[in-house]
Amino acid sequence: MRNLINLFVVAILLTGCGTLGTIKRTNDLMPGMTMSEVKKVMGQPSQTQFVGDKLVLKYNLHQYYKGWVPYYLAFDRDTNKLAVWFADEQEYYRNQQLWLEAMPKQVNVNENINVSGNINENVHHDVKGDIRHDVYVK
Repeated sequence: MRNLINLFVVAILLTGCGTLGTIKRTNDLMPGMTMSEVKKVMGQPSQTQFVGDKLVLKYNLHQYYKGWVPYYLAFDRDTNKLAVWFADEQEYYRNQQLWLEAMPKQVNVNENINVSGNINENVHHDVKGDIRHDVYVK
């Protein structure tokens, strides 16, 4: 449990407090908005970069039952007006795959303990620290 809490705290620190928001914020976006109008709605982006002739802002927005999804907002370089925004689902799935690969595998310790010749006990211990005893009486 402690590792899970530590992992959650690190994830929040990596995303940055300015990017914590929900997908509902995008409902207030309109094409042609200025950058200051967008920042009033969305807050500060986690990243900014130029891609071709567009200035792109990145936000990590929360979708219920899914998690943090990267959203990109592209502004026209000359007019500084919002042109388009989208969720990068492929980046989201790549990040999910990396999280799954980083998670520790479940470890079962099966000890057969024979007490007095008529009781077998199996002890199961998983990575969350939960211990389950299965006791069988012959």
